Amino acid sequence: MVEKLTDWKYIALIIFLVIIGVAIPFLWNDELSQISSSGPFKENKVNILAVGYDSDINGASRADTIILISLDVETNEAGLVFLPRDTYINSNKRNFTKLNSSHVYGGIKLTQETVKEMLNIDIDYYLETDFRGFEKIIDRLGGVEINVSRHLNYVDKAGGLYIDIPAGQQTLNGEEALEYVRYRDARGDIGRIERQQKFIDAVLAKVLSPAIITKVPGIMKEVNEAVNTNIPIQDITPFLNTAKKINLNQIESKMLPGKAEYINGISYWVPDMQEAEIMVDNLIRNKSYIKNKEYNLKVLNGVGESGAASNTAGLLEKYGFNISTIGNADKYDYDSSVVKYYSEEDAETAAKVAELLGGKTEFIEEAEEESNKKLEIIVGAGYEKSV
Repeated sequence: MVEKLTDWKYIALIIFLVIIGVAIPFLWNDELSQISSSGPFKENKVNILAVGYDSDINGASRADTIILISLDVETNEAGLVFLPRDTYINSNKRNFTKLNSSHVYGGIKLTQETVKEMLNIDIDYYLETDFRGFEKIIDRLGGVEINVSRHLNYVDKAGGLYIDIPAGQQTLNGEEALEYVRYRDARGDIGRIERQQKFIDAVLAKVLSPAIITKVPGIMKEVNEAVNTNIPIQDITPFLNTAKKINLNQIESKMLPGKAEYINGISYWVPDMQEAEIMVDNLIRNKSYIKNKEYNLKVLNGVGESGAASNTAGLLEKYGFNISTIGNADKYDYDSSVVKYYSEEDAETAAKVAELLGGKTEFIEEAEEESNKKLEIIVGAGYEKSV
């Protein structure tokens, strides 16, 4: 089957290719490539609002996909927050109540301002594109050479979608490339991710080949028509360098937490702003969420109250931690929470968890070689102040 157009990895792929398209001239201009950044790329982190729209479906003014992207230039980590287009905007300052309507009333700049206010986060740049621009840029590249591992075939008469890409070495044009990255088979995400990564490698090989120089004018024509961005010239090269180093398979993405709800008969996505603050703080303001997902936590009830361990585990999951075990401690009279760690490398993370829970840390020396990246949390009295 083929997933809907707004699948996050597909959108990330389009943004990635647009970035490449914007930067092509600077890859071949030694003078421009030496320009140093005087903007946000001098800092370790930069936030970009990416908006995609499909003019065939929604018209050129209504946003279809809205993504807040945070790049860490130093560590090459990326966090993505996907904002549903029907996100409820409850503000006396606005004459609209859905996030995607901001694009209708004030274009990308009003959308940027609205997201900034809602999440209380600085946004350095914006980038918007019509999804059809993807096809045009690939066509201007002269297509992309790729070895298709097997015949890709899918028919959706109602949706007007017909995919028929033979197996073997192919040069995919823009339309075929769009079909290739959208196709999903019985292997699900695994197969699709492999194809997307393979496609990105093929695009990079094409973009970095000397033969592309003669195509630059035509490519820039399509890019200028398809992309609207306020990223200045001096920041294009560091932007590209960072984007090229990030593996799309390793991008950490989260959707704005909330729930679907009808208000006055209209369907909205109503955000949970308390959970959103946790997510933004740990995925955008810093990248601790990405580091936290490397940890496996055992959470044990040390107060004897029903739900003490499970509620605490739920809180820690919001910060990106993996919960391996939920159970009971050896006793129920812990006067405060205890975070046990088994490797000196984990001391800082253990301290942060202890601070979150209002507890203390305890180092346990183990002989096991694989003792890092695991913590044991005993939930003690006062835990309810955290959860």
